[in-house]
Amino acid sequence: MTEYQITDESTMKFHDLFRGEVEDGFILVGRRDIGSYMSLPAEAIEVIDLLNSGKTVGEVKKILEEKFGEEVEIEEFIEDMITNEMIKSIDGHEIATRSKLQRDLFSTITARHVGWMFSKYAWVVYSGMAVFCLVVFILVPDYIPKPHDFFFHPWYSVAVGLMFFFGWILLAIHELAHLFAAKAVGTEGYFSLSNRLVFIVAQTTLGNIWIVPRKKRYIVYFAGIAWDSAMTFVCLLLLLLSDQGIMTLPTLWYNFLKTIIFIKVWGIVWQFRFNMQTDIYYTVANYFKCRNLLGDAQAYIKNYVSKYINKIRKSDMSDIPAYEMRAIKYYSILYFVGTFVTLATYFFRDLPLLLLQIMRAFDGIMAGYGTHPRDFMDAAILIALNVFNFGLLTFLILRPRKDSLKQRFRAIFA
Repeated sequence: MTEYQITDESTMKFHDLFRGEVEDGFILVGRRDIGSYMSLPAEAIEVIDLLNSGKTVGEVKKILEEKFGEEVEIEEFIEDMITNEMIKSIDGHEIATRSKLQRDLFSTITARHVGWMFSKYAWVVYSGMAVFCLVVFILVPDYIPKPHDFFFHPWYSVAVGLMFFFGWILLAIHELAHLFAAKAVGTEGYFSLSNRLVFIVAQTTLGNIWIVPRKKRYIVYFAGIAWDSAMTFVCLLLLLLSDQGIMTLPTLWYNFLKTIIFIKVWGIVWQFRFNMQTDIYYTVANYFKCRNLLGDAQAYIKNYVSKYINKIRKSDMSDIPAYEMRAIKYYSILYFVGTFVTLATYFFRDLPLLLLQIMRAFDGIMAGYGTHPRDFMDAAILIALNVFNFGLLTFLILRPRKDSLKQRFRAIFA
């Protein structure tokens, strides 16, 4: 139950709000400490200033009525501001912030330290590295990563175990690129662990990306792919030097480099899953100036399918501007491209990797500890690692649904 009631006598104070430049007739307003923002017309900014100056709701309404020549109601606007946690107090009653405060990782690092990594010259280098990798893959198909490349060690359990932990380091490097790029353009971010469909992912939350000029946001969105390309370039170059006899790499290290290339190439492919919120998705959404392009595209597709399946409920999209609807229609095509990429990832990466492990585990268990102890131990550890991995995935999927699951169980056994 709220401790306040909005009346004409109410006064209120707002949090320290960021204000952006005017874009398409709207001004971005929000709180940097929680990463919550709203696009508001200039008239709404005037209402905020009047209320924040200490004037009552009634006084503000009277000022606006005299200005526009008609009665103005601002109570609904105030409720929206409360919902988005922009108002600090009403009539002296503090309004608690429900959202989690943003944690600025690497607070000592500034644009002065990392700006050179994302300068114009740096992007020329990143682009050159990416082109080099593509040319090598086209001219020498043997370097194109294959599922067997993942298992750099004769013991599959060693390869899976080490890459489970080292894979997080590779993910951290990718996310670190986003964090440093955010620093370079004047904002910040923080890490979190989650899942996308049935994939465990590390992600960088950039709640304050909206305060960055639109053109500079591309630096942040492309940073992860740029570093992935750079790492692929280095590994591929070392393999080429080794194969040409210019340098000698031990077999284990040679295979390990192929594993990194396998992970990084598929990591870049991942970004083209337009049916998820990936780096490429945010790039496209930024280009079309849409805040919820994926959700709107899903609603548009659902509305189209509802023409043929009556059970599907249509979503009201009448309030979406015409230019956004055009973007949504275009993105709906990309959505199916992303679905195809997702399926391709399952069939050409995940399923082969799983089958190779199943076959190795089956052969090791069937051989028996007495006859082939190493193969048996390899199989047993491999099974344990996969149980742990899928258990972690299940935990991440169920964690956000914990409360709803508890309610369901209580309803069943009540």
